[in-house]
Amino acid sequence: MVGIIVVSHSAKIAEGVLELARQMVGETVPLAAAGGIDDPENPIGTDAMKILTAIQSVYSEDGVVVLMDLGSALLSAETALEFLPPEEAAQVHLCAAPLVEGAIAAVVQASLGSSATAVMGEATGALTVKQAQLGVTQGEVVGGETAVSTTGQSISLTVHNKLGLHARPAARFVRTANQFDAEITVRKGEQAANAKSINQVATLGVRQGETVEITAVGPDAAQALAALQALADDNFGDVDEAVLSLPKDQEVEIGDRGLEIEGVLAGIAGSPGIAIGPAVHYRPTLPEVTEREVEDAAGEWVRLQTAVAAAIQEIEQIRETAGRQMGQSEADIFEAHQLILQDPTLLEDAHQRILARKTNAEAVWQAAYEAVAARYAAIEDEYMRARAADVRDVGQRVLRHLLGAAHPTFTLAQPAILLAEDLTPSDTAQLDPALVLGIATERGGATSHTAILARGLGIPAVVGVGPALAAMADDQMIALDGRTGQLWPHPDKKTLARLKKEQTKWQKERQEAQRLSREDAVTADGRRVEIAANIGSPQEAAVALQYGAEGVGLFRTEFLFMERDSAPTEEEQLAAYQKAAEVLGERPLIIRTLDVGGDKPLPYLDLGREDNPFLGWRGIRFCLEMPDIFLPQLRAILRAGVGHNVKLMFPMIGTLGELRAAKEMVAQAQAELRQAKIPFAEQMDVGLMIEVPSAVAIADQLAQEADFFSIGTNDLTQYLMAADRGNRKVADLVNALNPAVLRMVRQTAVAAHEAGIWVGMCGELAGNALAAPLLLGLGLDELSMAAPSIPAVKTAVRQTTLAQVEELAKVAVGLASGMAVAEFLQKEIQ
Repeated sequence: MVGIIVVSHSAKIAEGVLELARQMVGETVPLAAAGGIDDPENPIGTDAMKILTAIQSVYSEDGVVVLMDLGSALLSAETALEFLPPEEAAQVHLCAAPLVEGAIAAVVQASLGSSATAVMGEATGALTVKQAQLGVTQGEVVGGETAVSTTGQSISLTVHNKLGLHARPAARFVRTANQFDAEITVRKGEQAANAKSINQVATLGVRQGETVEITAVGPDAAQALAALQALADDNFGDVDEAVLSLPKDQEVEIGDRGLEIEGVLAGIAGSPGIAIGPAVHYRPTLPEVTEREVEDAAGEWVRLQTAVAAAIQEIEQIRETAGRQMGQSEADIFEAHQLILQDPTLLEDAHQRILARKTNAEAVWQAAYEAVAARYAAIEDEYMRARAADVRDVGQRVLRHLLGAAHPTFTLAQPAILLAEDLTPSDTAQLDPALVLGIATERGGATSHTAILARGLGIPAVVGVGPALAAMADDQMIALDGRTGQLWPHPDKKTLARLKKEQTKWQKERQEAQRLSREDAVTADGRRVEIAANIGSPQEAAVALQYGAEGVGLFRTEFLFMERDSAPTEEEQLAAYQKAAEVLGERPLIIRTLDVGGDKPLPYLDLGREDNPFLGWRGIRFCLEMPDIFLPQLRAILRAGVGHNVKLMFPMIGTLGELRAAKEMVAQAQAELRQAKIPFAEQMDVGLMIEVPSAVAIADQLAQEADFFSIGTNDLTQYLMAADRGNRKVADLVNALNPAVLRMVRQTAVAAHEAGIWVGMCGELAGNALAAPLLLGLGLDELSMAAPSIPAVKTAVRQTTLAQVEELAKVAVGLASGMAVAEFLQKEIQ
């Protein structure tokens, strides 16, 4: 007789379902429950070994049917099957039926002596009677309206993105799904995926023109489907990218890639441009992972969780840098990387492997992420196959933390062309375009995220060249053309002359496009607005100027203090600030003093544990109590101001007392420099960030003692709305276009102008081209943003007038929500 197993996250639920089943058939059917985990403090979960024991207790050659409740129960059941002999595992069937109805139907059918197939069929159709009684059927969409069913609500979406539901739109899809209290499933034909799992959604391989069905069950089901429908209507936030192709007269057959024909190696066009220079190899290695048995499985799980958390934090820093240097589209790549590491199915798989096999975290993690990468690699679509490299990138980052191995770094003494077997996206994002003339890799394709990031950085790249690269020597003079996918290992004089001529022509075309972005942002009726850039390192200053920045409105200094074992010295800081100032020339450089705490801890300083670090010891509060950290930075900034247009700005000022205390520290730093007879800028403007609601309330007082304001909308919005921007349940509140936030911006601008000082903005909202006219109407004099946003914002400013923007502001502050403001701007600004 077929045995029945009930698997639930709750032991009580599993036993309760079993009790119902026994009332139907008595003791005639072999039954077993596998619910919860053996942890008195956290009993909710599933245990693969419990499931294995339950299967073995009812096993017979007639087979076993296993019914499960939620996501990880399936993973645990699949893990349990791995411990059975293959011939026994083949007789165990995992059933997708609803737990309670399915279990009752299954035991009744099994009691009749039916086969496992018949038991499965009866269990799967267990809802039919209830549906018939209620007069409803499976939810479907007719004419765009959602029909409610007993199994949830459903919609059908057609994917129009050129590259389908690839990593970045899939990341937006998963991020949206995770905001709602609902179990959401995505179906493509017979395939199904957890909508909150980036790896499951992406590996569905949904292509352009294909339709998926989304089903949601739970309190927020309707809202979740509406949000996903809106996301689909917005093309999943995707701007289709043109995939590079070769000119007809320079096409290369796939079979020719990696072959040297008449002195030319054929690869794949990755990023346009021509590079000529010495070759330098970059071939980092990962320490070998050895599998070993461990006694403390729980401790291994904690080690893995700690490593994953550290990796996510590192990726966040890379994401912020990518956003500043390249733009939001490129930064979204790293949001997808974070979601890979937050994927519940990947983490639960690793958790179950550790508990079931008592194996070290390194070996388990490597096996888990390689299994996911293999699923990507098996997808037919070329673009999605390339995502396997992303999985391995983040997987290896976690692995290095577990192994105690430093992440590889790459520095060049002089400009060169970088050669590698392959580059991870995170490696590429951190390259310096001033030193990396070009990139050539043995593997990869035009749709890899490495190629996309190279294009964002403006670095010419040829990928997929093959193993011939490995034979090239360091410092060997080579040339490549990222437009055609060609590489010359030994270019002759004639070839070099031709390539240099084409390189000059290409550079002139780029310079002309950049010239337009360098022109001032002036409204149609003559009002000029300063457009500046936010940077996080001296190297980014040059990139900002290329995009048309008129200065730097925010130099985040945290980068100098992070990823090191001790605080930087005064001289180290001075060198960094001077480097940025020299690049900018007479243009303004606003340096924000150290802003740590909250989501930006320092490994070498014990900031202490706080229940809510965003409301605790951070920003200026930290600096005022840490003079050993604060004074050297102030001295370095003052010294960097000699001969340059440097301004100083304090973060997180919330009271007049804090501003006065900070200025007293500046006076102390000045006195120390005078005593030491070290030159410094005697007259330096000192301003502050307006990012705490209390600062808005007393802006009139603060303005009397400051030279300028800069509004930080990111923190101001979350503090004003009492909503953590990292909490998905309140994510809809964290909208800088909310009229409450806009009114605070206007109030701050009025206070600043009445005191005779200027006011700018350096939060994310400043880089929103749609919002730019509104911000002018609210009274802002300067906007500072990620450099790639500058051209679009300047264009938006040039297309409006002062009267128009003031009318926009008047209407916007009276609307009901941030969504209403966005819709209003989209309608009014064509």
